[in-house]
Amino acid sequence: MGLALALVALAAGSPFAGGPVPSLVVDSFRAQARTPSGVESIAWQGPESLALRGKDGDLVEVDGNFSYGATGLGSGSVERRRFSTRPDGYSELHRFRSVTEFVLAQARAGTRWLTEATLAGRPAFRTSAPLRANKCGGLEAGRVTIWLDRATLLPLRLVQERAGQPAQVWSYRYSELNAKLRQSLFSPPVVGEDPYRGDSGFVRTAPGHAAGPLSYTPSLPAVLPPGFELAVSGWAPRSGITGPEGSNPRSRELFAAVYRRGWETIEVTQRLAAPQPWFSDPFGAECAFEYVEKAKVGSATATYGLAPEIVPHLYWRRGRFLFTISGPFPKSDLVAIAASLRPLGS
Repeated sequence: MGLALALVALAAGSPFAGGPVPSLVVDSFRAQARTPSGVESIAWQGPESLALRGKDGDLVEVDGNFSYGATGLGSGSVERRRFSTRPDGYSELHRFRSVTEFVLAQARAGTRWLTEATLAGRPAFRTSAPLRANKCGGLEAGRVTIWLDRATLLPLRLVQERAGQPAQVWSYRYSELNAKLRQSLFSPPVVGEDPYRGDSGFVRTAPGHAAGPLSYTPSLPAVLPPGFELAVSGWAPRSGITGPEGSNPRSRELFAAVYRRGWETIEVTQRLAAPQPWFSDPFGAECAFEYVEKAKVGSATATYGLAPEIVPHLYWRRGRFLFTISGPFPKSDLVAIAASLRPLGS
């Protein structure tokens, strides 16, 4: 039977329209992933502990510190104080989420139907989305099909098909859901004699503590979809470089916060604007097609965008500030969150 995944009733007066939510909120898991490049082992403990080990090398992320082990191609890398949120920061978990976030945002908007299915004995939802041709990247048009676990909304299987190419398949089997994973799973891999070293300078701290080093008081959302709670926040003297080919230069004084419901996140950033607004979509990627719409956040004009490879997001300028909000939600929900932003303590 096809359905849009039963809409969940929310409290009266909620600004959110409802939509598919997990019946089992997942705060940790282990997974075996079969990918086009081989088998990978994944361990995740929320909010910021991730280990991915496979034939292409081992990587571990813990509280913003990242290590990629030595391989036959190089000595690996060690990076400290990485940004916690998109568009400035990027985690391998974001790659794992990408198509899931796209289809959930559309299902929550009521514009995508998810079909009940069974995959390897597990109750699932299935849906397919078109992939645009990417002449810049040398890719023909095609489609992507994804199966989501019906209870957790975690991806179970993803098949990407493009004309002229064999199908690319990713599949996931989960274990130890919501278990306290042993810390040894997140031991950093061994790097070589001369690894790349970097430091983004993002300081993880409570919003109230971030208000001291910054010249402004950070704004936080007053309303969020049910179940989301603040998981990570902090500040940096400078933002990252964002947008296709790094088209948006760094901004001064970045504040960022991650709100989490299990493995789903809503990510909020604020920064001082340069003399010009965004040159281009800060979440955009080179050669990537994106569905784009305009929106209003108060009197400000905002842009909403999403794609199978790009997290649903909203960005806008208000006065001397640039804002972003991203997460697996439709435009109306992200606008409601944006409209609720208030300076801390107000």
